Amino acid sequence: MSRQGRLSLTSCEAPDYRWFDLRGDYAHIGYVLGLADPPFQMQPWWWPPPALGFTDACLEVVKDVHPHLVDELRAYADAQRLSFREFWQRCCRVNLKARLSAVGLSAPATAIAEGCSTFVRYVNVRAAQSGLTTRRAVVGRNYDYLPQQARRQRIRFVPDCCAHATVGARGSVPAGRYDGLNQHGLFASLHVVMTATPHEADISPGVPFHLVVRLVLELCRTARQACDLLTRIPHLSSLNYLVADPQEAFVVEADPRRVRVIEQEGDVLAVTNHYRHPDMLKLQGGRASAHSVCRLTFLMQSADWAGAEDDVDGLLDAAARIMADRSAPMCGVQGAMTTLWSCVAELTTRRVRYAAGPPCSTPYQELATF
Repeated sequence: MSRQGRLSLTSCEAPDYRWFDLRGDYAHIGYVLGLADPPFQMQPWWWPPPALGFTDACLEVVKDVHPHLVDELRAYADAQRLSFREFWQRCCRVNLKARLSAVGLSAPATAIAEGCSTFVRYVNVRAAQSGLTTRRAVVGRNYDYLPQQARRQRIRFVPDCCAHATVGARGSVPAGRYDGLNQHGLFASLHVVMTATPHEADISPGVPFHLVVRLVLELCRTARQACDLLTRIPHLSSLNYLVADPQEAFVVEADPRRVRVIEQEGDVLAVTNHYRHPDMLKLQGGRASAHSVCRLTFLMQSADWAGAEDDVDGLLDAAARIMADRSAPMCGVQGAMTTLWSCVAELTTRRVRYAAGPPCSTPYQELATF
């Protein structure tokens, strides 16, 4: 395990951009990360958790889909000497709306200009020397949220059995992945959609949002398999997910009430923070989506990369410039939706770079993969 950046164990934590490189079983990774993290607590902007009986049922859902994750969660709680049942209850978030007043922010939702964005573009590039054409899959991804979210770790995990190796980023909730890449070149990312709050009767026990990307990356080889998994599991919260492999990509629009799929048309697919499927639109209620639509339009614009040389570095650099854009704006630098990290990847070669902060001012660093 190596460390990058600073970590404060006080209530005002410095951004935690550490890089963990872990191998072994799930209990091992849980215990290591439990020892490395400050004591886990609910963040002040989170809404109260569901009742214990409901979160117990959610744990059974997770156990049915990926039982090894439960081993990791138990080991994390053991390392921090926490009651596992109460620890899981606090992890099992349903309402993802941020209580902005709890962190001293008074801006209404309509004033928030930035948010998470991901695109995948399939590019045919010609090698300068051979003249041969190769198809590449290039991804760009910005994760935007409250700057008070200190946990921004990058984690490479090579399980000793039963799952695929992955590299990805984690937010505030233990065991989570908010985006990442696996050993087969499958990429996944999440994007919160602030819908009208569902009635309690509309929400059944399901998989908490922070574990969904892990399920995809550790259990699936292809984007089509990932899409199938995302449409089968019960969801607790309203999010968009992008899944992409070297051949194809999908956006899955998920909500406790229904799940729909947006299929790729042409060479590019992108996703931000609003629903597009006709069956999902009514769930958004009064959510302001103008900036989300602006970012999506920017990412979906056609760009002529046909003349590019067959150079993965050049493609990654081009993706990085897109994610650093401040005109759309893609890259947030202040307020409730600051870009906490960014990543770019090429899926055929399974190369990935992360920026530990807004990419308009933070350089990307390549991480070891597989």
